[in-house]
Amino acid sequence: MSTLQIERIDTFSGHRGPVYALENGVDSLFYSAGSDGWVVQWNLAKPDLGKVIAQVDGSVYALKLDSEGILWIGHNYQGIQGIRVSDQTQVFSIPTSGLSIFSIEFVGSTAWLGHNDGMVTVVDVATKSVLKHIKASEKSVRTILVLSANRIAVGYSDGFIRIFDADYQLLKAFQAHESSVFSLAKRGGDLYSVGKDARIKQWGTDYSLVNEVVGHIYAIHDLHFSPNGHWLATASMDKTVKIWETDGLKLCKVLDATRHGGHKNSVNKLIWSSFDDLLVSASDDKNLSVWKIH
Repeated sequence: MSTLQIERIDTFSGHRGPVYALENGVDSLFYSAGSDGWVVQWNLAKPDLGKVIAQVDGSVYALKLDSEGILWIGHNYQGIQGIRVSDQTQVFSIPTSGLSIFSIEFVGSTAWLGHNDGMVTVVDVATKSVLKHIKASEKSVRTILVLSANRIAVGYSDGFIRIFDADYQLLKAFQAHESSVFSLAKRGGDLYSVGKDARIKQWGTDYSLVNEVVGHIYAIHDLHFSPNGHWLATASMDKTVKIWETDGLKLCKVLDATRHGGHKNSVNKLIWSSFDDLLVSASDDKNLSVWKIH
């Protein structure tokens, strides 16, 4: 392993249950949410108590900040709520009839919402009206990623990645993991995926397999590239965060409770902030850890 230096510079606590969702904000701000229904704003520049900007019934699995400063909050079974982060006012609400929302992604002037029944709901961002329902599987939609203006990758709990165009047509479907595909990321023209089978996979521009490593002992829930693209972080049910060299997927560091004061339970989500290159991890242990990687 390389001589990468990792420092845990803070732990943010305050959530009353597991934390499932993270989202970068403007500058040093970011947002977290989870099973307690609290949506909390944190400031990496002032690591004091977070500010609860919304409270909803049930769990929150997905957060997404739009270009207008509205945070889209995916309720468990109650649809989407939009909160203006500057003054915490609710701007809109979109019911989705009893479906959990696991992923929110903006595609041009639309928002794609991934549900637990295998449905993708496409919403017009301006009018908040539903434009389309895309049903390509009976299994949950776990993650959505915009690859280009006319390519959207969707990962499902049946282990498939399906590629759609902006007109909602299915262009390609391929078995990527043995079971759930939990997270997708891109770098250059390549697509990266992680899943319940604990593997990290790199796919070329034609979606052929370029590289594969067994990344963790148990399911990998999330992956995130550093702002410069040189490093890849993965978060796992095995309670660890791992840092990889992007080129070749070479393991550099394991962040765990014993050696680095890491998480005591499953790690669910990551964001890598452009503010001071800080990595944030969220866990079932109710805490957020902030890591500085030198």
